[in-house]
Amino acid sequence: MFSRLLLASISLLLSSAAFTQEQQVAPLPSSSFELATNGVQTADTPEKRAAALNLLERARQNTDLHGQSSAPYILKVSFDSTGAVQHTGSGKLEEIWLSGRTYRWTASMGDYWQVRLSYQGRIYDQRRGDLIPLRVRMLRTVVFWPIHNPAIRASLRTVNATWKGAAVTCVLVAGPGLAPAPGRRWEETEYCIDQKTGLLQIYSEAPGIYTIYDYAGGTQFHGHVLPSQITIFEGSNPVLTAHIEAMADGSKTDPDFLKPTEQMQAAGPEPVLTSPMRFPQIVKSAAAGSGAIVQPVIIHAIIGEDGKVLDAEILPGGNPALEQSALEIVKNTAYSPVRAEHAQREAFINVKFMPEGSTQARANTNK
Repeated sequence: MFSRLLLASISLLLSSAAFTQEQQVAPLPSSSFELATNGVQTADTPEKRAAALNLLERARQNTDLHGQSSAPYILKVSFDSTGAVQHTGSGKLEEIWLSGRTYRWTASMGDYWQVRLSYQGRIYDQRRGDLIPLRVRMLRTVVFWPIHNPAIRASLRTVNATWKGAAVTCVLVAGPGLAPAPGRRWEETEYCIDQKTGLLQIYSEAPGIYTIYDYAGGTQFHGHVLPSQITIFEGSNPVLTAHIEAMADGSKTDPDFLKPTEQMQAAGPEPVLTSPMRFPQIVKSAAAGSGAIVQPVIIHAIIGEDGKVLDAEILPGGNPALEQSALEIVKNTAYSPVRAEHAQREAFINVKFMPEGSTQARANTNK
């Protein structure tokens, strides 16, 4: 079922790509963190695609602490978070990693806490079925796996820019079929990478949200360069600031320390955390106005196993008059369920408001 949901999401993205080629779309929100504002070029030759993919892979290998060859470690992170979501405040994240089949992470923030174990490849939670807060999911994504491998036919576009005095290349990734544009499009995920060091500087899953990596005073561990600080901005507001407090060798950790209790084993395994999803949701509305301009609003959400939204927030930058409507639409939409018990999926949903009179508006097939 999860694969069908992904296929449906890809289908929606492809439909959206064709759709936006024929429709004028409202501009992206202005941001000092957005470096792909002009001069973006399509990687339309094998050589250009290879160069973009090699740069992404170089940065991914540095950020991927969960690789098959990763050395065992003990990582400690402190963070502060804010925003209009269910759980915010100061917190701590600690992970003991021996391998992809054996690890333990703990997270605490306000009145929320969780202990998750992977033992012999099966995952167990001390508090089974609890909502994993958006801010905790965001933190784990930006620390452990910000760069997702692009699909074979993914659209790749690049632009050279300057960030904090250094030359960077921003790689924009989306589904196939996007029409050319001078700057970033709403559908694209953006990675800005230092051309010299290969270190990820800015990660933006969707317009309106930007993760900034600061390597000053960072830690080196078995070939990985860890940032000293990671800050996630929504618009111009920092909603999560994380500090890498310690990174130590974990090879002497007793594997039995990571063994689940009898109660955890009796409760059964939990689903793995996955990378964020992205898909569009087309809305035909008089509130979009009488023109032919598509008005996107990005909603960041967690979707439960039954397809119901468990938590959601608005990413700034869309039409302010449509933001609350977009949030309510997402909260009241039943998305495709999955068969994995307690599964929770993080999603960036591009709610696209179309004027009622538009002949191009099409129903959202994910309802």
